[in-house]
Amino acid sequence: MILPFLFLISPLFAATDLSAINELENKLPDYTTEKQSDEEIKYQRQNRRFTPPYYIVSMEEIQKSEVQYGALKKGSSVRNIETNEIQKNAEMKYVKYFSVEDEKGFKYLQNKDGSVTWKVPSRFIDPLKNELTMYVPPDKYTPAPNNLVKTVYDRKLKVVPEFSYYVGLVQGQYMKDLFEDKRALNGTSNQYGIQLFTDWNLPIKAGVVVHYEKASYPLQAGGNVFYSSTSFGPQLKTKDFDFFGSPLRFQTQLRIGPFAKANAETIYGNGSFKFNSTDLLVSMERPFKNDWGEFVLGFYSQSQWLSIVDQKVNVNLKASNAINQSYGFSISQVFQ
Repeated sequence: MILPFLFLISPLFAATDLSAINELENKLPDYTTEKQSDEEIKYQRQNRRFTPPYYIVSMEEIQKSEVQYGALKKGSSVRNIETNEIQKNAEMKYVKYFSVEDEKGFKYLQNKDGSVTWKVPSRFIDPLKNELTMYVPPDKYTPAPNNLVKTVYDRKLKVVPEFSYYVGLVQGQYMKDLFEDKRALNGTSNQYGIQLFTDWNLPIKAGVVVHYEKASYPLQAGGNVFYSSTSFGPQLKTKDFDFFGSPLRFQTQLRIGPFAKANAETIYGNGSFKFNSTDLLVSMERPFKNDWGEFVLGFYSQSQWLSIVDQKVNVNLKASNAINQSYGFSISQVFQ
């Protein structure tokens, strides 16, 4: 269909006069011969102008953003948002600012009361977020057990000397029985002690002690019994406990005295006795720090068991297991 139709209309185009069109075409400039250089194309690309959309950021949006910490550079210009007054920052300052800036690139500074008075170009603020991150948690870790116990060992053995003085009252049940005298029930006692104990991290401190004791018991008709003994043995001290803000500790001693003796002045004449003694002393101590170490005040209780040895004179003991019980106070100096 198309070919016969073109064949029919072709004589019409052949008979048309196109001279006017050709004459007009000859008068037009020849653009096909002009070509832009690479420099012209590069210049046009570098100097293109693009105007982005103009979006106004509201103050409400700025104040709802996150508050960050930053350093305001020395010599930067800050502008009052109400008066538009500009001030120069004379020195570096640490400030708080809102993370969202306005459409002109200004950061808004937050006052201590949360209000906003100044704004500053964002190039004048160095954020401190990275510097404030002092610790970065690891990606994977194993929590430490809650019952972790750290054991501290003493690297060397330290022995501390202590000198003590004890004074107290004695209930001489044994002396009353021995001399058959009720007045001998009440006596007085004085003791002098030298102690050495360990100063280590264990809760119990071990040591040794040497004591010299003198006691006096009155008798009827103005007589007296004078008792003396040198005893020695082990001792234990506890660590210091906190008692209403004050340190408090306890001590115990178990001593033996193979050379104990008593000289008696009775209405029947003078007598002499030898004993083996066993002494159990328990005390409560309150230490005070001083220039030499510790000054210690204490309260003590002592139980004393006596047995007669090398006795040539017959005696009548109603209760050989009777004890002498004493109570009193002590003062000590620990040298550290």
